[in-house]
Amino acid sequence: MTSSFDSIPTFVRTRRVAGLAAHPDGPVVATVSEPDEKGAAFVTQLVAVEPASTRYLTHGTESASLLAVGGRGEVYFARKDGKEEEKGAAVWMLPPAGEARIVLRRFEGVDSFEVTDTGVVVTASLMPSAASLSESDDLAKARTEAKTNAVLYDSFPIRRWNEDCGPTVRRLFVAPLPELYGDDELELTEVGMPAAPEGVDEWKLGSVEASRDGKTMLLTMNARNDIQNSSQVWCIHEGGEPVLAAADRELSYGAEAIAPDGTWALLGSYLPPLAGQVVDDGLLRYEIATGKLMPLTDRFEESATGAVITDSGELFITANRVGRGGIYHLENGEGTLVTDGDEYAYSSLSYSAGQLVALRSSLAEPPGVVFIDPESGAVTETPSLTDDLELPGELTEISATALDGTQLRAWLAVPESDEPSPLVVFAHGGPWGSWNDWTWRWNPWPFVARGYAVLMPDPGISTGYGKKMVSRGHDALGNEPFTDIMVLADAAIARPDIDEARQGFAGGSYGGYMANWVAGHTGTRFKCIVTHAGLWDIETMSKATDNGEWYTWMMGELPTGGTQASLWSPHLSAQKIEAPMLVIHGDKDYRVPFNQALELWQDLQRLHPEAGNKFLYFPDEGHWILKPANAQIWYETFIAFLDEHLLGKSFERAGLLG
Repeated sequence: MTSSFDSIPTFVRTRRVAGLAAHPDGPVVATVSEPDEKGAAFVTQLVAVEPASTRYLTHGTESASLLAVGGRGEVYFARKDGKEEEKGAAVWMLPPAGEARIVLRRFEGVDSFEVTDTGVVVTASLMPSAASLSESDDLAKARTEAKTNAVLYDSFPIRRWNEDCGPTVRRLFVAPLPELYGDDELELTEVGMPAAPEGVDEWKLGSVEASRDGKTMLLTMNARNDIQNSSQVWCIHEGGEPVLAAADRELSYGAEAIAPDGTWALLGSYLPPLAGQVVDDGLLRYEIATGKLMPLTDRFEESATGAVITDSGELFITANRVGRGGIYHLENGEGTLVTDGDEYAYSSLSYSAGQLVALRSSLAEPPGVVFIDPESGAVTETPSLTDDLELPGELTEISATALDGTQLRAWLAVPESDEPSPLVVFAHGGPWGSWNDWTWRWNPWPFVARGYAVLMPDPGISTGYGKKMVSRGHDALGNEPFTDIMVLADAAIARPDIDEARQGFAGGSYGGYMANWVAGHTGTRFKCIVTHAGLWDIETMSKATDNGEWYTWMMGELPTGGTQASLWSPHLSAQKIEAPMLVIHGDKDYRVPFNQALELWQDLQRLHPEAGNKFLYFPDEGHWILKPANAQIWYETFIAFLDEHLLGKSFERAGLLG
């Protein structure tokens, strides 16, 4: 049978839904990414979605980045207007009828854009010495003309994920609503920031939430001391002075949403991971008039991944759920599952015309837009915005009991075959995460189409199983998560349709750490190992990453003695590696810096030069491999490496590698 996954070039260029936004009184708009004419890049377009129909709002060769949906039915998006001197993207407004027009031009674009009933709230990054938007644009143009990107830093971090920080500073602006069918452009007025608290080394604006009536803004302010980051929430009500809403020495707070009636707001709290302290988070209700804070998730075991407040003031959230996801009605500190009994995960939760709206997907189905009745939980599917994808096998679940008695589960994708299939184990990243929704980057089905069974385990430290599961392995990253995966792998190979003699292992980010750990602790059980953006030496990683929390956690003294770096670093077992490894890394990866791959590669070449190791390098990619041609090379090389060591085939070099 021919599958949609037989052609890697076609699969990596599949049209896909990339985002969603809505307004209670306006349209529902999805962002759809599709390949350009040459298939070299994705172009994003905006699509209006209704239960029975879809309609493209934007067209052309330039991507449209969705910014906001207004209550008058208008849609705001960022897109370049074709001017050579333009570096960023202009802000366009598309009215309910008629053509889109530019309402704001900036050389470097805007950071965020929010619409209220009376105006817009904009954050934009300016040069630190600039007194105005125009002066900042002039300075940015001068830098571009001089062909310099040099930045002088005086604080940490200097980069984030796959982008350099600065040299700009984010500032806050407001403006009245533009006319729907006029030709006016936004005239931005700057809003002053709250003063930095005493003893803070660095004080910057993070994000902004505005009330629907425009009377209240909640500012998430980032405070940094040495390499440690925390955040506070400040409230500006009816143009008054900023008032501190939430701050704590141990916790970080962020503004999530403001109720439609403007009386209260939803805040999020975050407890960072430390040695002996498990990462945790929660939601709180902030009474705008009194400043009172009240916990909302004190009896809810999962972390919210999204939230929305309806017109009636009810709170709905999305959260992971036992290898799936769900939409919950949150009330009195507890969550009631609205999407009861289904096999999906939900994201991009919004609200429109009395209905919840979200993206819904599973490991067997790519994201699509659905409407959900908040009372009954009834789901209405909309016309698909993704190319048809016929699965080459079936998805099933397996379960096992961990060494400490914890019940474990995993997804297993199995090809249609009369013979036992070779097995590839995928370790998820995070480390807090779950195999519970569709992914274009680590998709199991191209492997299944080529005869491989793919095991996707949720071991200790996975989400969707309660806080106790998250805490398992927190202070021993190479212990419970590793032993749990091995127990689930044992359960998989006990099946008659799996070939125990042909096993491979793979993972990215924390999954790459696990792949590196497995390499030094399982001998030849796995005939080959693929590690993508993986941690190799925890100490050098913690000193080079963009995330200051990692250093504090990994280098902190554990309650039982030692540190993660001294006890659980994969490089300590480099001498014991027996299986050939494929190392994959992007040069622009600042979360798991490229030096990790270099150190691993040198150790492999020095200690195991005859093992048949390979190194796939992407000079222009970061933590994720996103460009279509690069993604094609990633899958083709990955599969060729498996074919060589699990099927006995000659290694076939991807054609685009030259």
